[in-house]
Amino acid sequence: MSFPATRMRRLRRTPILRRMVRETRLAAEDFILPLFAVPGTGVETPVSSMPGVFQQSVDKLTETARAAFDEGVPAVLLFGIPAEKDAVGSSSWQDDGIVQRAIEALSRDCPELITIADVCFCEYTDHGHCGVLKDGKVDNDATLANLARQSVSLARAGADVIAPSDMMDGRVGAIRFALDDAGFEETPILSYAAKFASSFYGPFREAAESAPSFGDRRGYQMDPANRREALREVTLDV
Repeated sequence: MSFPATRMRRLRRTPILRRMVRETRLAAEDFILPLFAVPGTGVETPVSSMPGVFQQSVDKLTETARAAFDEGVPAVLLFGIPAEKDAVGSSSWQDDGIVQRAIEALSRDCPELITIADVCFCEYTDHGHCGVLKDGKVDNDATLANLARQSVSLARAGADVIAPSDMMDGRVGAIRFALDDAGFEETPILSYAAKFASSFYGPFREAAESAPSFGDRRGYQMDPANRREALREVTLDV
């Protein structure tokens, strides 16, 4: 049926009508709050490229998470900046790692809050790349083993959801196997299924202190021009 029998403006006449037929709604419960954990006490360092975003010590981070939860935000996404970095990012799987301590504090002080733990190595390695290097390139399969170790450590600390963002081939399967083998069959995985090698990551890399010290991430993150490849990445993760 076409005009004049059909008049699309009929349902746009008043604010109440528009609200009634609105297809997409956003509320506090639809959001996840990213938080950046750093060592220390009483630390709250502003991220210059993202006003209102801070690197926070666990005590400050817990206060922020609690306030957000009280406003209806159900979950936080945790990133960690360790005191010391090394070639493989080993602090990411230590029981007393910065994110592990943040998870434990949040589980204690705000047990209803969902904690989602980012799984990657760029914040933890001294070279800023997302895995183990071999001849100057990220070794995919060697990195999988460490991603599994990191994931199990985070689940053991109490993470509700494991969120790999590294873009290694096979990471979801490797992490799922490791979690199940360690007794965390109920811990879900939220994959960054299609992550692009984009300049838009600049502010995040400042917040997470994760910029690569050489080269770029185009060898493992996706070309933004490849829409069909992105769908293939998503399918492989599922």
